[in-house]
Amino acid sequence: MNLPTVISNTLANLQKAQQVTPVSSGGDFQYLKMSKSGDWVYGSEETEVNGNSAFVIDPNSYAQGFVAWDEGELIDEKMALAGQTPVLQADLPDISPVRWDAQVAFALKGIEGAEEGVQMLYKTSSKGGKDAIAKLLSEIIERAKAGNSEICPVVILDKSSYKHKKYGKIFTPILTVDEWVDLPDPEKGSDPDPEPKKVEPVVEKEPVKTTRRKRRAA
Repeated sequence: MNLPTVISNTLANLQKAQQVTPVSSGGDFQYLKMSKSGDWVYGSEETEVNGNSAFVIDPNSYAQGFVAWDEGELIDEKMALAGQTPVLQADLPDISPVRWDAQVAFALKGIEGAEEGVQMLYKTSSKGGKDAIAKLLSEIIERAKAGNSEICPVVILDKSSYKHKKYGKIFTPILTVDEWVDLPDPEKGSDPDPEPKKVEPVVEKEPVKTTRRKRRAA
């Protein structure tokens, strides 16, 4: 199957990054994280994400690398976007007694709800966070392999939990895919199109009614 160049390039970059996965934020991006109480929060004020907000993710924003923390203080971080030379643990400097932990990241942009227009960066080195991103990455790659142009997931930020014998209730992030949209136009530099393609009626002259997405109850 001959894939469109933009999808083929994205697929190649993601597969290469996926193989070595165990960006620092800039501009207007705000850090997104899940708190210990299971709330999705972002920014320096730790604003809680509205439950009805939806976010689009550009697969080209995927990044992998390593991060080092010491008692809550960031010591160092080495990240690379998909398509860049990957960060390998063997190439990292020795910072003993602090250890390097694998980290992955995606950039999100709010397209619906209270966070519409807000750009966020979700970087995580936790097992639950890495598992959520790995699952999403695999789905993107499979769609790209199948030649599907709609490989940008529109996600809802959800959560799950389990009981730990020592630490009690532990919350884990869930990136629930609500729909898939096209990649942004590389020439126009536009955002992924969050609107589904309209289906033109064949016989009837009245417009076909379509629903953008199923929304969750507030």
